[in-house]
Amino acid sequence: MKGAIIISIGTKVKLITFILSVTMLINILVSYYLVQDEKEDAKIINIAGKQRMLTQKMIVEFYRLTSGVLEAKTIFFKTQKEFNINLQRLRSGDLKINKNKVVSQLLDEVELSWHSFESLLLSSIDTKINLNKVYLKGNETLSYMEKAVVAYEKHATTKRDYINKIQLILGVFTLLVIFYMGFLSLGIHAQLSKFLKHSRSISGRKSSLKGNELDLAYVHIQYFLDDVELAIDSASLAVAQSEKASIQLASAKLDSKAIEHLDKSEDIVIEANEELYKTSILLKNLKTKLQDVVSPKF
Repeated sequence: MKGAIIISIGTKVKLITFILSVTMLINILVSYYLVQDEKEDAKIINIAGKQRMLTQKMIVEFYRLTSGVLEAKTIFFKTQKEFNINLQRLRSGDLKINKNKVVSQLLDEVELSWHSFESLLLSSIDTKINLNKVYLKGNETLSYMEKAVVAYEKHATTKRDYINKIQLILGVFTLLVIFYMGFLSLGIHAQLSKFLKHSRSISGRKSSLKGNELDLAYVHIQYFLDDVELAIDSASLAVAQSEKASIQLASAKLDSKAIEHLDKSEDIVIEANEELYKTSILLKNLKTKLQDVVSPKF
């Protein structure tokens, strides 16, 4: 079609190879990100889940402490410290959760509830207090922490599903590119077979050699070049003999009409030889290019 852009097979192969390489690289990076992100999510969910257990443990140790178990006081403060450290990690430390608004808001509620519960516990260690009040306040903190864990698990699942969709799209795209490469390879094979058929037709010979299409085409072109070189040698010999005959005839006594016919015959032979020579040069250039195709230099 006139005005249409024609893209060579070599350009198509390079372009497809580039696209496939980029697609595979993106897929690898996405997979790496997914693995690392899952590790990070696992840490956060593990720490958040542990906070629930620590809340329950502090309530238990507080009950033990009010019952006169002295060692419970040490365990209680140790548990309290661990809870504060973990909460700090989730709020602004190495496990900071700031990508999901719902989870962040729930952690704000956890922090407010925890500070209220912590103050109640610390102020009641050496005094008598209604244990039911401690239980209700602790249960409130535990409930907020449970909601935060569930919300983050949902957030992590949604995020993984989104990334998995990206991987699926990249996989389908990669598969389509591979199918197109197969289709293009079949086209290249058809063109090579056609080229081999034409090379056989110009050589006029049958070869028992085996190899790839370019090697066989090169052999047939070589056969054709050998025939051309043979024709050039024959023409050169004819010209030499014609020149020799001309010299002999020039020394002989001939009428003007005979000399004129002789000159014309000599001109025709010379012109034919020149055309054969030009054709030989063109074919030799073709031979050189074919050699470069068959055995490219890198």
